[in-house]
Amino acid sequence: MQYRNGAVAAFILLALTGLAFLSLYLLSPPAPVPATAPAAAFSAERAMQHVRQIAQEPHAMGTAAHAEVRGYLLRQMQALGLEPQVQEATVVNNRSGIATVGHVYNLVGRLKGTGAGGKAVLLVAHYDSQPNARGAGDDGAGVAAILETVRALKQAEPLAHDVVVLLSDGEEYGLYGAKAFLGHPWANEVGLVLNLEARGNTGPSMTFELSPQNGWVARQYVQEAPYPFVSSLAYEIYRRMPNDTDFTVFKDAGYSGLNSAFIDGFVHYHRSTDSPENLNAGSLQQHGSNLLALARHFGNTSLSQTKAPDIVFFNLAGSWVVSYPKSLNILWVSLTSLLLLVTLVVGVQKQATSLRQVIIGFFVYLLMLAAVTALFIPVNNLVVGLMPTLRPAQGVHGVDMFFVAYLLLALGLFLLLTWLALRWLRLFSLLMGVFILCYALLLALVPAIFIMFPIVQVVFVAFGLSLPLGMVALLLLLAGLLLPLLVLVEQSFSWGRVPLLPLLLLLLGTAAVAFAIHREDPTPERPLRSHVSYFLNADTGQAVWASAYTTADEWNRQFFPASSVSPLKEVYPHARIVYLKNEAEQLNLAAPLAEVLQDTVAGNERVLRLRLRSQRQAAHLELVLRPTPAEALQSAAVGGKALDLEPIETDRGEVYFARLHGLPGSKAVELELRLTPGAPVELLLYDQSIGLPQQLVKQPRPSHVIAEHGRDSNLTVVRKRYTF
Repeated sequence: MQYRNGAVAAFILLALTGLAFLSLYLLSPPAPVPATAPAAAFSAERAMQHVRQIAQEPHAMGTAAHAEVRGYLLRQMQALGLEPQVQEATVVNNRSGIATVGHVYNLVGRLKGTGAGGKAVLLVAHYDSQPNARGAGDDGAGVAAILETVRALKQAEPLAHDVVVLLSDGEEYGLYGAKAFLGHPWANEVGLVLNLEARGNTGPSMTFELSPQNGWVARQYVQEAPYPFVSSLAYEIYRRMPNDTDFTVFKDAGYSGLNSAFIDGFVHYHRSTDSPENLNAGSLQQHGSNLLALARHFGNTSLSQTKAPDIVFFNLAGSWVVSYPKSLNILWVSLTSLLLLVTLVVGVQKQATSLRQVIIGFFVYLLMLAAVTALFIPVNNLVVGLMPTLRPAQGVHGVDMFFVAYLLLALGLFLLLTWLALRWLRLFSLLMGVFILCYALLLALVPAIFIMFPIVQVVFVAFGLSLPLGMVALLLLLAGLLLPLLVLVEQSFSWGRVPLLPLLLLLLGTAAVAFAIHREDPTPERPLRSHVSYFLNADTGQAVWASAYTTADEWNRQFFPASSVSPLKEVYPHARIVYLKNEAEQLNLAAPLAEVLQDTVAGNERVLRLRLRSQRQAAHLELVLRPTPAEALQSAAVGGKALDLEPIETDRGEVYFARLHGLPGSKAVELELRLTPGAPVELLLYDQSIGLPQQLVKQPRPSHVIAEHGRDSNLTVVRKRYTF
């Protein structure tokens, strides 16, 4: 028997919609505080002055702009009385037989506290940007928040603990600066780390990562942060992902602390549109308000014991955070199990269901969840296919519209399948199946919306069209809890035997998808990201245009009139990644130099010291070593740091490969090789500068086209061969 009441159904539909969007609104960033605010307060308007200076242009390590930003920050730290120092260091990352080397210039300062010999609070943000990004959000906002926080701290009584400021270098290329700081004398005095990051340019500042044994740190954060946004679920998801930030270095070294970032506006992440004018000042305000409050709190709190057993935490509504010991999970599971059993027994006694129907309901709901989630694979592939220039992993401009569209489609499909299932099943039986799967209670509907719906939205913002299935699955779990209300609404709006509401949702979802796709057409505000680089072999004169995307776009097709698709073996003998390629005009560019400083033999060892230098003042170097035989290479070092290299198979035998990121001001480094006496070695030396040779760009980039992000995009690379 169906219950139909249009007025009640309309109220429920509006209430559920309102609660869902209220749960998101309550987590919105606060309004930015003006520069006229009291001196002891954090002002996003004051901090934005730093962002505008930092993010005038891309400032990747090894570039002139990077040095200019460093000079500006050094002057600001001096003005704040931090007595800054520049920590210049060489750091090596050895991974899978390939070494990457970073030459960094960390900026380190200290705000003295009143105590003596106690632990310090470390504030961290990186000041380098990706090569094609202006870096307003990532991580100019973090740097600016720290500078404004220090200014505000100096307006009040000194803290008990020292506050150490680390504006790290080389985060974008390999977390080099954070790793270098571990060798700084002050690293041993740090008791707590507060790191600021960004994966976009808007949205709430979310504390998405904490150190292990987070109980003490999490409780302090929940109590003291004025705008807390934290989730055990998000923490567990991130902990299992391969992503790294500077905080990873400190966490792995055993430090306690927090890592916060805003992640909305991902489409601007690592791109030239990550600019001050596109940065949400409210996100910066939340960044800074929380950092200032936490710095004041931890600066006056004992840091002798910062670890305690992990706890569970989540935002229940807005800034209201619930936290409790993980041990209480056993109690909640026991109570839920008991109430679930009682509900089942009462349902059977009242003949509302049977054990057989409940079992069937469980598997039907599980099948519905799997079916709708699986259906989004071809749906998403179709949507992506309608936008040929879109790279799903790089984000979409209309993420909110796509979220609404996919939400409507998922709910429409779910209600349509529910309508079919209820032709053979009782609603109570299907609902019991939901409860068994979700292990939740109907009485928790409103908390469930406030807890789960923001996570549904965050998951979609984080992964977008590259992985919408996670959002769909979480949404369907929430819809399962709302099933009785959704069925009531669906039945009240049905037209005879036609499931009108599911069909309407599908229609609206389809229309929203079409509108979202239309809004992805390139404009100056939503530019096309184009990938192309120029490679020159200075020995043979052969030049190549190459793109990591095997389909040319409307702008870079000028470089690929007669293209082919294959690895870049004419440039890198060990290349395996497939590129779109085309012959290019040869330019007379100065090749990188390799000069012999020492070539001696002592006993069973040949020592070859080389000075590698970029005549073009490039940002980075790469090198391929081919000793004969391959095992003749005994060791290699750059700047006195050992490289852990393993041979790589090529068509001409085995080679060794290394990258050198962020050349020092001299644009030169020293390479030391130890070889078997008499063994020759071939060196392929590459220098990388950011930007294309403009004399070969016949059609300049229009206003609606920008360089794609990434360390292999928008480069000019020159290769030179040497034999020693």
